[in-house]
Amino acid sequence: MKKCLRKIFGELKLSWPTIIIIAIIMGIYTALVAKYVPDGNSFHDIAVTPEWWVLPAIFIIVNCKKPLDAGLKVFVFFLISQPLVYLVQILLGSDWSLFGYYRYWFIATLLTFPGAILGWYIKKDKWYSALILSVMTLLLIYTAFGYPHDYPDNFPNHLISIIYCLGIIPIFIFGIFREKVPRIIASAIAILAVITLILMNGVFDKPYTVYNNSFLRENDVTLVGKPYVSSFTASGEGKAELIDAGAQQYTVKLEGTKTGHYEFEITDDVEELPPEDDPVYSFEYHYDEASQSVVVNRQ
Repeated sequence: MKKCLRKIFGELKLSWPTIIIIAIIMGIYTALVAKYVPDGNSFHDIAVTPEWWVLPAIFIIVNCKKPLDAGLKVFVFFLISQPLVYLVQILLGSDWSLFGYYRYWFIATLLTFPGAILGWYIKKDKWYSALILSVMTLLLIYTAFGYPHDYPDNFPNHLISIIYCLGIIPIFIFGIFREKVPRIIASAIAILAVITLILMNGVFDKPYTVYNNSFLRENDVTLVGKPYVSSFTASGEGKAELIDAGAQQYTVKLEGTKTGHYEFEITDDVEELPPEDDPVYSFEYHYDEASQSVVVNRQ
């Protein structure tokens, strides 16, 4: 097992054709998932959140001989895979407006170049290598602890993503590092982060309320296309999101963590209409911290 981890994390030769092939495969796979797998579960997460892209990035970094090589290969990997995600969906019938979401990944792609150059120094197996790796492990831990907000709504929801986020961390630590010092430091940081999040009030039990399709019907909301929360403003802390359960069944999930006034809009993604003509439904959401009650009204 130890020999296998060492070979995977540092002893492989990744040529440029290999990087390009991996990028194309992941781009096409992610596009198919985004197009055909309903939102709100682990298999769809790779098309929405970045945690599943941490593994290929680190895999490429540790198998490069020089920092610049790592920066270029990771950058090209994301430069190919991410736009391909949107292009394939468009070829499968989605609207060209979908490319509007790529701007976020394009910014992230630009950051992968300096990030991968810095990340290459985890190969040095020093104390600072543990600190560099911990940037990624902390992202994974934070993501894993964020998913339980969705988890109870539609079992098993993001279970696989949670297991991946937490399970890949020891593999990184013991697969990349050979020396005890970086292993101890990286492990200590990860354990401390987990303990801190557990002790933080409301990590797993932030008050939230879920409204299913009956709530939509009661408020005279007719979802024509695939809807999304188009805007959200709050005087307190909270969020609003739509969970796609499949078969055109959508759950509106409203979450508030502090007393405040929350407003959000649900917009139908109707492809035959211009975006400005899409139906927009506005709601008011108030969470009372004292009574831990929620009031939602159609505006």
